[in-house]
Amino acid sequence: MADFAVLVTELDNSKRDQYFQDHMQYLDRLREQGIVLANGKFADGSLGLILFRAESQQVVEDLVNQSPFAVHGVRQFDVKEWPSKWAEGFGEQV
Repeated sequence: MADFAVLVTELDNSKRDQYFQDHMQYLDRLREQGIVLANGKFADGSLGLILFRAESQQVVEDLVNQSPFAVHGVRQFDVKEWPSKWAEGFGEQV
């Protein structure tokens, strides 16, 4: 297993409200499975970040491409492998 940081940028904000709930439910399901570790928007609103734990970058790319935001062209997802070092008790790999 490896950790991945996914930078999320805007493509077509006019469709955001239409697909927001579906996108969040999708991320919630992945979080319940232990695949999404955290997600959120930066305070300045410039972009968002999703932290994943998965077998490979291809798995994460496949997952983000299934997000309603990706399917409907609302957001773009840039996946980067993130060899992370966590504080004790946080984020340890199971």
